[in-house]
Amino acid sequence: MSGRELSTTEVAAQRAMTPGADNRAHFNHAGSSLPPESVVDAQHRHIDLEASIGGYEAAAQMADEEEAVYQSIATLIGAKPTEIARAEHATIAWFAGFWALPMEAGQRILTVEAEYAANAVSFIRAKERYGVSIEVLPSTPAGQVDLDALDATIGPDVAVMAMTHVPTNGGLINPAAEVGRITKAAGVPYLLDACQSVGQLDINVDEIGCDMLSVTGRKYLRGPRGSGFLYASEDILPRLNTDHPDHHSAHWVEAERYELLPNARRFEYWEFNHAAWLGLGAAVDHALSIGMDRIETTVQARAAELRARLDEIGFEVRDLGENKSGIVTSSHPKMAAGELKAALTERKINSSVTDPDSTLWDALRRDLPHLLRTSVHYTTTPEEIDQLIAALTDITT
Repeated sequence: MSGRELSTTEVAAQRAMTPGADNRAHFNHAGSSLPPESVVDAQHRHIDLEASIGGYEAAAQMADEEEAVYQSIATLIGAKPTEIARAEHATIAWFAGFWALPMEAGQRILTVEAEYAANAVSFIRAKERYGVSIEVLPSTPAGQVDLDALDATIGPDVAVMAMTHVPTNGGLINPAAEVGRITKAAGVPYLLDACQSVGQLDINVDEIGCDMLSVTGRKYLRGPRGSGFLYASEDILPRLNTDHPDHHSAHWVEAERYELLPNARRFEYWEFNHAAWLGLGAAVDHALSIGMDRIETTVQARAAELRARLDEIGFEVRDLGENKSGIVTSSHPKMAAGELKAALTERKINSSVTDPDSTLWDALRRDLPHLLRTSVHYTTTPEEIDQLIAALTDITT
């Protein structure tokens, strides 16, 4: 869905709501974005409430507000509140979904070349534990997953199709909905790592067709660190059996028998960071107030401008995909990514470095070095891009 780009006035208003916006030029939204005041305030209020009346009592007083977070998240991604489970972060959310899937020897895990390291390690562990095999699907010349190859190989022996939507090491947006149509037709579970996509792309899980989707709060959603969630569709839930239930995710009904909750909250635990969960809800509500279609349009416009400007000053932009995200990765022929990042930090410009082993299959295929990652958001201004380009020009000449 394409929306209208945020105006200069609207961006200025959003920056005025962002305490850290004027402290430095922030090009690390793909790592941890700058939260708006509403997110910070939601956390502070709850921490203060816990300190003043007690943790259990604060949770009881804020129970309705905590419940409302499920509805906000459901609205954001086009799901039902009962299909949302809170999690400490995206990796925990992804683990919850992946390890709940039934697997047995002889089955295959399908994945993509630009898959994230934490997920790939789990595939290897599942191979050791269950005797499944891992099939890495080839990429098209544009760098995204080859849909024809997926269609040709998918079958009843596939335990799961697991894919990262927006990889950590570049601008690629994998064709999630097209993958969903193929997995749905084949009856194969589909787990989508949306850690980098929710918050910058307009996401609807029904349109994508994924069975599970894992998300963090700290990246493009502009929420707190230590927050996230898992979407698990009501259709897939009967097939999922978590290995580590507690007395919140399951009812102890007889001396030696328990029953898992019938909804996605079977993946939750009783103890959690209440302030972070409320902060995540504030972040989701803030994004909804702007409109995800408008956020997506603005982010992609800023990223396109940055790629063009980097190319002009002699950087090699390493991003892939027919459609590109707000993550911009590049390298310079004379300076290593770590040196560039350190020099930018001295100039109060935030950036990040992606290691080849964070997406090893893709890095080996493309012989990637460490890359400078400069990620933009709707709060990024043309003046900040000017500042970044001027700094990089000065650093490399």
